[in-house]
Amino acid sequence: MGAIRSLHHACNLLRAEWQTASTLVDRLTALQDTVEQFDQGAPPFQHHHDAVDAARHNAYMYERELGVSAWRYASAHAVLGITLLDRLVAGRPALTAAAVDELCEEPTLGQLRKALLIPAGHLLVTRPEETRHRADEDRQQLLRTLDIIRGSIRQLKENKPMSDQEAAACLLSENSPLGTDPMYDGVLGPLFDLAEQTLFEISWFLKHDVTLR
Repeated sequence: MGAIRSLHHACNLLRAEWQTASTLVDRLTALQDTVEQFDQGAPPFQHHHDAVDAARHNAYMYERELGVSAWRYASAHAVLGITLLDRLVAGRPALTAAAVDELCEEPTLGQLRKALLIPAGHLLVTRPEETRHRADEDRQQLLRTLDIIRGSIRQLKENKPMSDQEAAACLLSENSPLGTDPMYDGVLGPLFDLAEQTLFEISWFLKHDVTLR
């Protein structure tokens, strides 16, 4: 629980900072469009335009770095949480300290996919059927997005595309190069939500485990 709480706090911090950075990029992008229209036909002094352009570029680079860092923690949080909850629900022995340490590291795409393949309905044993069904639908959407990411990573080397196995063994943080949309687009936010919800489920299960059994 100490490990997952630590990851939870790290995710809360990075999620807030990443969202703030993303908002700044959006604001500077809008400002950049306005400046370009305002400066049309003006004398050849582009200092205002260049300053906005530099600010947006630097903000974008910062947002990318934060997004990658956030992915490392959010993906580890999700996999550790799902693994712990699965063991609690099934009544299996606790993980070893070494296994916990390993699960606190960023998982490969294959490891994350394996964790997400565990049906949410199996884990949310105390939730209403409608909630379990909705959680399974969300899980399936995450898996579809993850498969799209894996396909994109496979094509990074145009002269020699990766195999499915090679892509599954990749870390997303090491395969989101500049010049492409961030690989975490469309999946980082939902992964934050999943990790947070899983922690709440673990906490609830531990408090009510005696009555469940």
